[in-house]
Amino acid sequence: MYKTLRVLIGFVALCLTHAAQAQIIGNSPYSRYGLGDININPGNVRNAGMAETGISAGNSFHANVANPALLYYNSITVFDMSVAGQVKQIESGKASQVDGNANLYNLTLAVPLAKRWSAAVGLRPYSTVNYEINASESLPANPRASVQRQYSGEGGLSEVYFAHGIKIADGLTIGGSASYVFGTITKESASVVKDDSLAGIGLERVVYSERIRYSDFLFQTGANYRKQLKEKLYLSAGAVYSLQGDLGAERKAAYERRTLDNMVISDPILGDSVEGSVRVPQSFRAGLSVDNGANLTVAADFYTQQWSEFRNFAGVGELADSYRLGLGAEYTPDANSIDNFFKRVTYRGGLYYGNTPYLVGGKQIKDRGLTAGFTMPLGRGTVYDMYLLNAALGYGRRGTSNDGLIVENYLRFSVGFTVNSRWFIKRRID
Repeated sequence: MYKTLRVLIGFVALCLTHAAQAQIIGNSPYSRYGLGDININPGNVRNAGMAETGISAGNSFHANVANPALLYYNSITVFDMSVAGQVKQIESGKASQVDGNANLYNLTLAVPLAKRWSAAVGLRPYSTVNYEINASESLPANPRASVQRQYSGEGGLSEVYFAHGIKIADGLTIGGSASYVFGTITKESASVVKDDSLAGIGLERVVYSERIRYSDFLFQTGANYRKQLKEKLYLSAGAVYSLQGDLGAERKAAYERRTLDNMVISDPILGDSVEGSVRVPQSFRAGLSVDNGANLTVAADFYTQQWSEFRNFAGVGELADSYRLGLGAEYTPDANSIDNFFKRVTYRGGLYYGNTPYLVGGKQIKDRGLTAGFTMPLGRGTVYDMYLLNAALGYGRRGTSNDGLIVENYLRFSVGFTVNSRWFIKRRID
């Protein structure tokens, strides 16, 4: 009964979040470019605590969706659900502000289908758009007049994925996943002329509104090889390749006259509705990890994506190739400790550095930071059920305040629950 109830809760949650745009970035001017801020963590809270590493670090008690080839190591059913958020300070050479929000981060159900085969289905954010930029400049012909420009955007893309992991030889596993990416991004740009010498000027503005709805499939493949080097020392190597794909898109755009309170004065003009596509470039992730087969894992990952091959709805490339290096570790003092609860807690940490896809003013925006996290057991686990509380915290810095650019200092957090449960147990009657 309780197992069935958990399945229904997970299914209902998946349906309810179908239209949810999981915004976890907060106000970010850099999300104006491309498809917005791309979710660089393909895993869950466990990976977040280890600087988003884990391409080669399998774990029996967490859904291994960072690399579908690692799903083989999920020999029991795993249900994982988490939320994430962020507090961010945005600074330029002249001003600063603080923003933040939180929403769904990950929803996954991993189920073993056979002795050598496990599968997973889930939902996670793919990208987030959330920005508001205001700029003002004077008119050379009239020093008393100025033009105020406003740029804003919101929305994002979500990803429903279905993945498989299979063992094909001793230590060697392969996997693949298909993702349905969907969502809507709305962008607006407006201009207002201010002139205190003319009455009535500046009481309305002209707004260009663009709303693009995306939906299509993306695919990726993965592999992992694990070998014992000596007693209590294992080496794993993993890789994930995401294929280039085109997302179908439908754009609706128009010009509108609005008041300063954003009320539409007249019907939209020059409106259009056009179908097209955007090109999502290929990406590659590789990782190495060492562990003792019990309570210690150290992992290093490299990620790169050819965003210079990205093409927006207009067929224009506006991004640069990105990369990211991450180093993470996790340690459990004594998972079987009876008298000390904190020895049963798994502790994590990591650091990362890389180039984002954003190329602004001829400079590529960098991102770097530190992470920490933990997993603690809830209640007393049994051979049939185990409940875990996961949390991660990260501090990072993206961009620079030099050359008229913007720097973002952010504090990210994520928290979630994992349920491990043995299903499909044959009943025996003596």
